[in-house]
Amino acid sequence: MRKELIDGMVETALNGQSISNEQALQLESFSHEELDYLFIGTDRIRDQFKGENVKICSIVNAKSGRCVEDCSFCGQSSSFKTDAPEFELMSVEEMVTAAKEAEAFGANEFSIVASGTKMNDREELDRVKEAVRRIKAETNLETCCSLGLMELDHLKELKAAGLDRCHHNLETAASHFEKIVTTHTYEDEVRAVKNAQEAGLDVCVGGIFGMGETFTQRVELAFSIRDLGTQSLPINFLKPIEGTGMDHLETIEYYDALKTIALLRLILPKIDLFVCGGREEVLTDKQEKLFSAGANGILGGNYLTTKGQDPKRDIGMIEELGLRPPASWEVNSNR
Repeated sequence: MRKELIDGMVETALNGQSISNEQALQLESFSHEELDYLFIGTDRIRDQFKGENVKICSIVNAKSGRCVEDCSFCGQSSSFKTDAPEFELMSVEEMVTAAKEAEAFGANEFSIVASGTKMNDREELDRVKEAVRRIKAETNLETCCSLGLMELDHLKELKAAGLDRCHHNLETAASHFEKIVTTHTYEDEVRAVKNAQEAGLDVCVGGIFGMGETFTQRVELAFSIRDLGTQSLPINFLKPIEGTGMDHLETIEYYDALKTIALLRLILPKIDLFVCGGREEVLTDKQEKLFSAGANGILGGNYLTTKGQDPKRDIGMIEELGLRPPASWEVNSNR
């Protein structure tokens, strides 16, 4: 048991600093016993910087399918034949209704997600702007959009309409990116993130784990996200979708998933860390462990093209741990 090493890593993170690249790489060889000991520490880090409050984000698949990008994991890519739904952008009313339903089941953040390289159609952009305005006026939700490789001017328009946050994943490490996507570059992804930051938006940036990357590449991605200085990090575990370029892969192993969450908390001790796609399949009936591994948020409800678990089950899990879902937060909480 490498207790001294683990204790040192935890203390570094408790001081608000990232562990070193060398330390991060050592996590790959940790035994289950060492990981269980580490999770005691990552739970302390989560509690110190995030307290008992658990964030719940919900999304709506507002425009689906027929995307010209060839992202190997995605059921909405036109490069693959899948059962993913195909439909044009929802109406303003449909997006607002979805937001109100999300708030009713306990979400505090809501994201409008649309397929495609980027949203630059004027009518579509105006529709999303109006939906954002209404969601801000008619709910208490934080608003987010995930609209692809967006232009700076369009992001400024969304910010002016009341958008709080932009979500844009890097997907994977720069050194692994070309094995996942060939129709745009890693630099395109980074530029989209920087455009959102320049527009004055908070930015949510993460990736998908279990796409054939090495542990070293997971560390690489984590430090890349740290260096961008973003506010939220969604962790997705690959759910291989039949018909995509990754339908031959297996889901990530349970302890490997928890180790990845802990890695990200140790490198980014103050970030909002969400566990999103794949948590039901990977963590099964032990999803509560994601919090001791360091996460302080989840994606509630359904995903883009697959179902999530009953939100009531999520709320129950959070409360049984002595943590607090958004509905129970104090109005003047400073966490």
